[in-house]
Amino acid sequence: MFVKKITTTTCSLIIRRKYCSVKNFEDIPSTRGLPLIGSTFSLVITGGLKKLHKYIDRRHNKLGPIFRDNVGPVTAVFLSDPDEMRAVFAKEGKYPKLTKPSSWLLYNEKNNYSRGLFFMEGEEWHHFRRIMNKLLLKGDFSWIETSCDAATSLLIDRINPNEEFKNLEAELYKWSLEVIVSVLIGGDNYKRRYEEIENLVDRLSSTVNLIFKRTSELQLIPAELALKLNLKRWRNFEESVKRSLNLANDLIDRIRNENDGLINKMKQENINNKDLDRIIIDLIISAGDTTSYTMIWILFLMAKHKNHQTKLRQTLRSDPKTNYSKNIVRESLRLYPVAPFLTRVLPEDAVICGYNVPAGTAVVMSVYTSGRNGKYFKRPDVFLPERWDRGGMNDSSVRQASLPFSMGPRSCVGKKIAEIQLTVTLSKLIENFNIDVVNDEEIDDVLVMVPQPSKPLRLIFRNIT
Repeated sequence: MFVKKITTTTCSLIIRRKYCSVKNFEDIPSTRGLPLIGSTFSLVITGGLKKLHKYIDRRHNKLGPIFRDNVGPVTAVFLSDPDEMRAVFAKEGKYPKLTKPSSWLLYNEKNNYSRGLFFMEGEEWHHFRRIMNKLLLKGDFSWIETSCDAATSLLIDRINPNEEFKNLEAELYKWSLEVIVSVLIGGDNYKRRYEEIENLVDRLSSTVNLIFKRTSELQLIPAELALKLNLKRWRNFEESVKRSLNLANDLIDRIRNENDGLINKMKQENINNKDLDRIIIDLIISAGDTTSYTMIWILFLMAKHKNHQTKLRQTLRSDPKTNYSKNIVRESLRLYPVAPFLTRVLPEDAVICGYNVPAGTAVVMSVYTSGRNGKYFKRPDVFLPERWDRGGMNDSSVRQASLPFSMGPRSCVGKKIAEIQLTVTLSKLIENFNIDVVNDEEIDDVLVMVPQPSKPLRLIFRNIT
């Protein structure tokens, strides 16, 4: 029999969750897969990676809020209950550990390259994260709103009304990076220097886009093997990273001396140029896929639900500071979370869903599934921004059950920028245009690092008459 010493902390957790006893790790429901590699990895290597989030969702529906599976040689626990996710985050410790794409880690090691917050660990991460929390997650955010407004105005200028918006994905990638650069140097400085740096930002947005596409290609084969065999997909990935890093460094060199924005705030915290560069470069790269595709899904949902366009436009006219645009962003992120899975490595033994899970286990939190849980969301597959109103159909349980930016010490440091960027841009677009979707085929969501439309989204922005 399995015998485990139960600590006071564990006991309180068990009592709080009303578990009568703790079950063994081996008793966690599991999938039937091949030895060592498991069923999830089998899905990946047979080309099903684009549907992984839906596959895991079906596993949860069959096996419950917790199950285990082998991902390669590693046994991982998949978790979909929001309360249990929060318990995992609460036990992260001072220096949380999360998994990172092996291709990125291998590139850094091969090239002896130091990256920013996402890759930092231990005391180094803790030191810089505290500084960035102070700058990006606390205090007055009006300077961020001004910066987002400046970049959004440039996006609107590029729209040809009443015509299909060509290259929507590329344009929103560019907009996403424009916002970050505007935040880095301040909105007024960005508008003043736009013509000077536009071409560089344009080239950088294209190469950052390639990083994520080529990272996705390397998920179908171990990165170490791709490097050892010098496969074309590794060479393509490495080339895109090198080019992006070079362009990002060129951009920072040009804007480093501006006396406004985030760069100036970081200098006031006595961050040296080397550390400033690597933190800023990671902010630039991480902004690419995340906000651009989130904006695509927001526009898709608004185009499909014209009643919400009308309601938002009317609400903005009567109350420019309305929370309705924020509700639309939250509801879009619930349905299409930019990170369908969040992973943490347990620093100590923990009781999860009544099972003892040992330290060192990778816990994969299924955010896509938790956001569509009927226990917390009435009509979970329906786009209902009103559910986010205070005292709405689900009240506070809604806010606790959706975790698009993660939570805890390792939550997304740029979440305030993203939230403001998305709400400002959505409001500006709806004030100026009626948005129509003209795709003939059904649009599904597929996973290419982040959820993306299965077909290029075709939109027309029509002038309001």
